[in-house]
Amino acid sequence: MLRALAAFTTAPGRSRVQSLLIVVSLAAALGGIDFLSGIWVSLQFFYLVPIVLAVAWIGWRTGCLIALFCGAARFIGDFAGGIFQHVEPGAIWWNRLIDLCVCFILIGIFHSLITLQRQLERRVEERTAALRTAAHAHRLLEQELLTVAATERNSFGQELHDDICQHLVGTALAAQVLAGRLADHDAPAATDAQAIVALLETGADKARKLARGLLLADIPPDRLGEQIAQLATEACSSGIVCRFHEQGDTTVANANATGQLFRIAQEAVRNALRHAAPRQIEIFLTGHADAVSLTVTDDGRGLPPPDQRGAGMGLRIMSHRAAYAGGTFSAGPDLLGGTRIYCHFPRLPGPA
Repeated sequence: MLRALAAFTTAPGRSRVQSLLIVVSLAAALGGIDFLSGIWVSLQFFYLVPIVLAVAWIGWRTGCLIALFCGAARFIGDFAGGIFQHVEPGAIWWNRLIDLCVCFILIGIFHSLITLQRQLERRVEERTAALRTAAHAHRLLEQELLTVAATERNSFGQELHDDICQHLVGTALAAQVLAGRLADHDAPAATDAQAIVALLETGADKARKLARGLLLADIPPDRLGEQIAQLATEACSSGIVCRFHEQGDTTVANANATGQLFRIAQEAVRNALRHAAPRQIEIFLTGHADAVSLTVTDDGRGLPPPDQRGAGMGLRIMSHRAAYAGGTFSAGPDLLGGTRIYCHFPRLPGPA
Protein backbone atom coordinates (compact mmCIF):
# COMPACT_ATOMS: atom_id res chain seq x y z
CA MET A 1 0.00 0.00 0.00
CA LEU A 2 2.83 2.38 0.85
CA ARG A 3 4.50 1.65 -2.49
CA ALA A 4 1.22 2.32 -4.29
CA LEU A 5 0.81 5.60 -2.42
CA ALA A 6 4.37 6.58 -3.24
CA ALA A 7 3.74 5.82 -6.92
CA PHE A 8 0.51 7.83 -6.96
CA THR A 9 1.89 10.79 -5.02
CA THR A 10 4.97 11.10 -7.21
CA ALA A 11 4.86 14.23 -9.33
CA PRO A 12 3.84 13.25 -12.87
CA GLY A 13 6.36 15.61 -14.46
CA ARG A 14 3.71 17.49 -16.43
CA SER A 15 1.55 20.59 -15.99
CA ARG A 16 -1.81 20.62 -14.19
CA VAL A 17 -3.60 21.13 -17.51
CA GLN A 18 -1.94 18.07 -19.03
CA SER A 19 -2.76 16.01 -15.95
CA LEU A 20 -6.37 17.18 -16.09
CA LEU A 21 -6.63 16.26 -19.77
CA ILE A 22 -5.29 12.77 -19.01
CA VAL A 23 -7.82 12.04 -16.25
CA VAL A 24 -10.73 13.55 -18.22
CA SER A 25 -9.80 11.50 -21.28
CA LEU A 26 -9.55 8.37 -19.15
CA ALA A 27 -12.97 9.03 -17.62
CA ALA A 28 -14.50 9.67 -21.06
CA ALA A 29 -12.93 6.45 -22.40
CA LEU A 30 -14.43 4.51 -19.50
CA GLY A 31 -17.81 6.07 -20.30
CA GLY A 32 -17.53 4.88 -23.91
CA ILE A 33 -16.55 1.37 -22.78
CA ASP A 34 -19.44 1.43 -20.32
CA PHE A 35 -21.86 2.20 -23.17
CA LEU A 36 -20.42 -0.54 -25.39
CA SER A 37 -20.49 -3.16 -22.61
CA GLY A 38 -24.17 -2.64 -21.95
CA ILE A 39 -26.13 -1.78 -18.86
CA TRP A 40 -25.69 -5.15 -17.14
CA VAL A 41 -21.89 -4.90 -16.89
CA SER A 42 -20.69 -2.53 -14.15
CA LEU A 43 -17.45 -0.57 -14.53
CA GLN A 44 -17.86 1.33 -11.27
CA PHE A 45 -14.53 0.10 -9.86
CA PHE A 46 -12.58 1.30 -12.93
CA TYR A 47 -14.03 4.81 -12.57
CA LEU A 48 -12.02 5.09 -9.38
CA VAL A 49 -8.76 5.18 -11.37
CA PRO A 50 -9.17 8.67 -12.91
CA ILE A 51 -10.62 9.93 -9.62
CA VAL A 52 -7.62 8.70 -7.64
CA LEU A 53 -5.19 10.10 -10.21
CA ALA A 54 -6.92 13.48 -10.08
CA VAL A 55 -6.63 13.59 -6.29
CA ALA A 56 -2.97 12.54 -6.36
CA TRP A 57 -1.83 14.74 -9.23
CA ILE A 58 -3.94 17.87 -8.82
CA GLY A 59 -5.93 17.90 -5.59
CA TRP A 60 -9.06 16.72 -3.82
CA ARG A 61 -11.25 19.44 -5.35
CA THR A 62 -10.33 18.32 -8.84
CA GLY A 63 -10.95 14.75 -7.68
CA CYS A 64 -14.51 15.70 -6.71
CA LEU A 65 -15.07 17.31 -10.11
CA ILE A 66 -13.75 14.21 -11.86
CA ALA A 67 -16.05 12.09 -9.69
CA LEU A 68 -19.00 14.17 -10.91
CA PHE A 69 -17.76 13.84 -14.48
CA CYS A 70 -17.40 10.06 -14.11
CA GLY A 71 -20.88 9.87 -12.63
CA ALA A 72 -22.23 11.84 -15.57
CA ALA A 73 -20.33 9.67 -18.08
CA ARG A 74 -21.67 6.51 -16.49
CA PHE A 75 -25.21 7.88 -16.41
CA ILE A 76 -25.01 8.94 -20.09
CA GLY A 77 -23.70 5.52 -21.06
CA ASP A 78 -26.45 3.73 -19.17
CA PHE A 79 -29.09 6.12 -20.52
CA ALA A 80 -27.93 5.57 -24.09
CA GLY A 81 -28.04 1.83 -23.43
CA GLY A 82 -31.72 2.08 -22.46
CA ILE A 83 -31.50 1.50 -18.71
CA PHE A 84 -34.77 3.32 -18.08
CA GLN A 85 -36.54 0.60 -20.03
CA HIS A 86 -35.46 -2.02 -17.47
CA VAL A 87 -35.02 -0.24 -14.13
CA GLU A 88 -37.22 2.19 -12.22
CA PRO A 89 -36.01 5.82 -12.56
CA GLY A 90 -36.03 6.30 -8.78
CA ALA A 91 -33.72 3.36 -8.26
CA ILE A 92 -31.38 4.67 -10.96
CA TRP A 93 -31.08 8.12 -9.38
CA TRP A 94 -30.68 6.62 -5.93
CA ASN A 95 -27.89 4.29 -7.10
CA ARG A 96 -26.04 7.14 -8.82
CA LEU A 97 -26.32 9.26 -5.65
CA ILE A 98 -24.94 6.42 -3.54
CA ASP A 99 -22.10 5.98 -6.03
CA LEU A 100 -21.19 9.67 -5.74
CA CYS A 101 -21.28 9.51 -1.93
CA VAL A 102 -18.97 6.50 -1.96
CA CYS A 103 -16.62 8.30 -4.34
CA PHE A 104 -16.54 11.41 -2.12
CA ILE A 105 -15.79 9.28 0.95
CA LEU A 106 -12.98 7.49 -0.90
CA ILE A 107 -11.65 10.85 -2.08
CA GLY A 108 -11.47 12.05 1.52
CA ILE A 109 -9.74 8.88 2.68
CA PHE A 110 -7.26 8.86 -0.18
CA HIS A 111 -6.55 12.57 0.23
CA SER A 112 -5.78 11.98 3.92
CA LEU A 113 -3.48 9.08 3.07
CA ILE A 114 -1.65 11.15 0.46
CA THR A 115 -1.26 14.02 2.92
CA LEU A 116 0.14 11.69 5.57
CA GLN A 117 2.45 10.08 3.03
CA ARG A 118 3.83 13.44 1.92
CA GLN A 119 4.23 14.61 5.50
CA LEU A 120 6.12 11.41 6.27
CA GLU A 121 8.36 11.94 3.24
CA ARG A 122 9.09 15.52 4.33
CA ARG A 123 9.92 14.39 7.85
CA VAL A 124 12.19 11.65 6.50
CA GLU A 125 13.95 14.19 4.28
CA GLU A 126 14.33 16.61 7.21
CA ARG A 127 15.66 13.88 9.51
CA THR A 128 17.99 12.63 6.78
CA ALA A 129 19.31 16.14 6.20
CA ALA A 130 19.78 16.59 9.97
CA LEU A 131 21.63 13.27 10.21
CA ARG A 132 23.85 14.23 7.28
CA THR A 133 24.61 17.57 8.90
CA ALA A 134 25.38 15.90 12.22
CA ALA A 135 27.56 13.27 10.54
CA HIS A 136 29.42 16.00 8.64
CA ALA A 137 29.94 17.99 11.84
CA HIS A 138 31.12 14.84 13.61
CA ARG A 139 33.58 14.12 10.83
CA LEU A 140 34.87 17.71 10.90
CA LEU A 141 35.32 17.43 14.66
CA GLU A 142 37.27 14.18 14.26
CA GLN A 143 39.47 15.79 11.63
CA GLU A 144 40.05 18.82 13.84
CA LEU A 145 40.92 16.66 16.86
CA LEU A 146 43.36 14.58 14.82
CA THR A 147 44.89 17.73 13.33
CA VAL A 148 45.29 19.30 16.76
CA ALA A 149 46.79 16.07 18.12
CA ALA A 150 49.22 15.91 15.18
CA THR A 151 50.23 19.55 15.70
CA GLU A 152 50.83 19.02 19.41
CA ARG A 153 52.72 15.81 18.72
CA ASN A 154 54.94 17.53 16.17
CA SER A 155 55.59 20.41 18.55
CA PHE A 156 56.52 18.03 21.36
CA GLY A 157 58.66 15.91 19.03
CA GLN A 158 60.48 18.97 17.71
CA GLU A 159 61.19 20.21 21.21
CA LEU A 160 62.34 16.74 22.25
CA HIS A 161 64.68 16.51 19.25
CA ASP A 162 66.06 20.04 19.36
CA ASP A 163 66.30 20.49 23.12
CA ILE A 164 66.35 17.26 25.11
CA CYS A 165 68.37 15.25 22.60
CA GLN A 166 70.93 18.02 22.21
CA HIS A 167 71.12 18.39 25.97
CA LEU A 168 71.75 14.66 26.41
CA VAL A 169 74.40 14.67 23.70
CA GLY A 170 76.12 17.65 25.30
CA THR A 171 76.02 15.97 28.69
CA ALA A 172 77.47 12.78 27.19
CA LEU A 173 80.33 14.78 25.64
CA ALA A 174 81.01 16.47 28.96
CA ALA A 175 81.02 13.09 30.70
CA GLN A 176 83.38 11.77 28.03
CA VAL A 177 85.81 14.63 28.73
CA LEU A 178 85.53 13.95 32.45
CA ALA A 179 86.22 10.25 31.88
CA GLY A 180 89.32 11.14 29.92
CA ARG A 181 90.62 13.30 32.75
CA LEU A 182 89.85 10.68 35.36
CA ALA A 183 91.64 8.00 33.35
CA ASP A 184 94.99 9.62 34.22
CA HIS A 185 94.34 9.58 37.96
CA ASP A 186 91.63 7.12 39.01
CA ALA A 187 90.87 4.11 36.79
CA PRO A 188 87.74 2.94 38.70
CA ALA A 189 86.22 6.43 38.54
CA ALA A 190 87.04 6.60 34.84
CA THR A 191 85.21 3.31 34.28
CA ASP A 192 82.16 4.66 36.09
CA ALA A 193 82.29 7.81 34.01
CA GLN A 194 82.40 5.74 30.83
CA ALA A 195 79.33 3.85 32.04
CA ILE A 196 77.56 7.17 32.54
CA VAL A 197 78.56 8.18 29.00
CA ALA A 198 77.07 4.94 27.65
CA LEU A 199 73.82 5.53 29.57
CA LEU A 200 73.59 9.09 28.26
CA GLU A 201 74.20 7.96 24.69
CA THR A 202 71.52 5.27 25.08
CA GLY A 203 69.11 7.86 26.47
CA ALA A 204 69.87 10.24 23.60
CA ASP A 205 69.29 7.45 21.07
CA LYS A 206 65.95 6.56 22.66
CA ALA A 207 64.96 10.22 22.71
CA ARG A 208 65.83 10.53 19.00
CA LYS A 209 63.69 7.49 18.17
CA LEU A 210 60.83 8.87 20.21
CA ALA A 211 61.17 12.26 18.54
CA ARG A 212 61.30 10.61 15.13
CA GLY A 213 58.09 8.73 15.86
CA LEU A 214 56.38 11.91 17.02
CA LEU A 215 57.53 13.94 14.03
CA LEU A 216 56.52 11.27 11.50
CA ALA A 217 53.08 12.72 10.74
CA ASP A 218 52.86 12.66 6.94
CA ILE A 219 54.76 9.95 5.09
CA PRO A 220 55.38 10.00 1.33
CA PRO A 221 53.20 7.25 -0.21
CA ASP A 222 56.21 5.52 -1.74
CA ARG A 223 57.94 5.20 1.66
CA LEU A 224 55.16 3.51 3.62
CA GLY A 225 56.64 0.03 3.30
CA GLU A 226 60.07 1.32 4.31
CA GLN A 227 58.74 2.98 7.45
CA ILE A 228 56.67 -0.05 8.52
CA ALA A 229 59.70 -2.29 7.92
CA GLN A 230 61.72 -0.03 10.21
CA LEU A 231 58.90 -0.20 12.76
CA ALA A 232 59.12 -4.00 12.68
CA THR A 233 62.90 -3.84 13.14
CA GLU A 234 62.54 -1.58 16.16
CA ALA A 235 59.91 -3.92 17.64
CA CYS A 236 62.40 -6.81 17.44
CA SER A 237 64.61 -4.95 19.93
CA SER A 238 61.98 -5.81 22.57
CA GLY A 239 62.96 -9.46 22.36
CA ILE A 240 60.12 -10.71 20.17
CA VAL A 241 60.00 -11.70 16.50
CA CYS A 242 58.33 -9.06 14.34
CA ARG A 243 58.17 -9.70 10.59
CA PHE A 244 56.94 -7.37 7.86
CA HIS A 245 55.49 -8.66 4.57
CA GLU A 246 54.70 -6.38 1.62
CA GLN A 247 52.94 -7.52 -1.54
CA GLY A 248 51.69 -5.67 -4.59
CA ASP A 249 51.33 -1.93 -5.17
CA THR A 250 50.82 -0.43 -1.69
CA THR A 251 50.52 3.22 -2.72
CA VAL A 252 47.63 4.90 -0.86
CA ALA A 253 45.88 8.18 -1.64
CA ASN A 254 48.19 10.82 -0.21
CA ALA A 255 50.82 11.51 2.45
CA ASN A 256 48.18 12.11 5.12
CA ALA A 257 46.42 8.80 4.48
CA THR A 258 49.79 7.05 4.43
CA GLY A 259 50.66 8.65 7.76
CA GLN A 260 47.37 7.47 9.30
CA LEU A 261 48.02 3.94 8.04
CA PHE A 262 51.50 3.96 9.57
CA ARG A 263 50.10 5.26 12.87
CA ILE A 264 47.61 2.41 12.95
CA ALA A 265 50.39 -0.12 12.41
CA GLN A 266 52.48 1.61 15.07
CA GLU A 267 49.63 1.62 17.60
CA ALA A 268 48.78 -2.02 16.86
CA VAL A 269 52.40 -3.10 17.48
CA ARG A 270 52.64 -1.03 20.64
CA ASN A 271 49.38 -2.44 22.01
CA ALA A 272 50.58 -5.97 21.33
CA LEU A 273 53.89 -5.33 23.10
CA ARG A 274 52.26 -3.65 26.10
CA HIS A 275 49.22 -5.84 26.70
CA ALA A 276 49.39 -9.13 24.76
CA ALA A 277 52.84 -10.49 25.71
CA PRO A 278 53.31 -12.04 22.24
CA ARG A 279 56.19 -14.14 21.01
CA GLN A 280 55.82 -12.92 17.43
CA ILE A 281 54.03 -10.20 15.47
CA GLU A 282 53.26 -10.35 11.76
CA ILE A 283 52.60 -7.20 9.71
CA PHE A 284 51.10 -7.59 6.23
CA LEU A 285 50.78 -4.68 3.79
CA THR A 286 48.97 -5.83 0.65
CA GLY A 287 48.06 -3.92 -2.48
CA HIS A 288 44.80 -4.83 -4.23
CA ALA A 289 43.26 -3.60 -7.46
CA ASP A 290 41.53 -0.58 -5.89
CA ALA A 291 42.64 -0.62 -2.25
CA VAL A 292 45.47 -1.29 0.20
CA SER A 293 45.01 -3.45 3.28
CA LEU A 294 47.03 -3.57 6.49
CA THR A 295 46.88 -6.61 8.78
CA VAL A 296 48.70 -6.89 12.10
CA THR A 297 48.49 -10.23 13.95
CA ASP A 298 50.11 -11.48 17.12
CA ASP A 299 50.08 -14.74 19.09
CA GLY A 300 49.56 -13.09 22.46
CA ARG A 301 46.78 -13.46 24.99
CA GLY A 302 44.22 -11.81 22.71
CA LEU A 303 41.67 -9.08 23.27
CA PRO A 304 39.66 -9.19 26.50
CA PRO A 305 35.84 -9.15 26.28
CA PRO A 306 34.40 -5.70 25.46
CA ASP A 307 33.10 -5.23 29.02
CA GLN A 308 36.59 -5.89 30.43
CA ARG A 309 38.69 -3.69 28.17
CA GLY A 310 38.70 -0.72 30.52
CA ALA A 311 39.13 2.85 29.35
CA GLY A 312 41.88 2.22 26.81
CA MET A 313 41.81 4.45 23.74
CA GLY A 314 44.02 2.43 21.40
CA LEU A 315 41.33 0.65 19.38
CA ARG A 316 39.11 3.73 19.21
CA ILE A 317 41.98 5.93 18.04
CA MET A 318 42.89 3.42 15.33
CA SER A 319 39.25 3.28 14.22
CA HIS A 320 39.04 7.08 14.08
CA ARG A 321 42.27 7.27 12.10
CA ALA A 322 40.96 4.77 9.56
CA ALA A 323 37.66 6.62 9.19
CA TYR A 324 39.47 9.97 8.90
CA ALA A 325 41.51 8.70 5.95
CA GLY A 326 38.44 7.12 4.30
CA GLY A 327 39.16 3.51 5.27
CA THR A 328 37.58 0.82 7.42
CA PHE A 329 38.90 -0.79 10.59
CA SER A 330 38.23 -4.00 12.49
CA ALA A 331 39.80 -5.74 15.48
CA GLY A 332 39.17 -9.23 16.79
CA PRO A 333 40.64 -12.62 17.57
CA ASP A 334 42.96 -14.23 15.05
CA LEU A 335 42.15 -17.69 13.71
CA LEU A 336 45.38 -19.06 15.18
CA GLY A 337 44.98 -17.26 18.50
CA GLY A 338 45.98 -13.80 19.59
CA THR A 339 44.69 -10.60 18.00
CA ARG A 340 44.09 -9.52 14.42
CA ILE A 341 43.97 -5.84 13.42
CA TYR A 342 42.72 -5.18 9.88
CA CYS A 343 42.45 -1.92 7.91
CA HIS A 344 41.18 -1.43 4.36
CA PHE A 345 42.05 1.81 2.57
CA PRO A 346 40.77 2.75 -0.91
CA ARG A 347 43.17 4.21 -3.42
CA LEU A 348 40.79 7.10 -4.16
CA PRO A 349 41.86 10.44 -2.67
CA GLY A 350 40.94 10.82 0.98
CA PRO A 351 40.89 13.96 3.11
CA ALA A 352 44.05 15.99 2.85
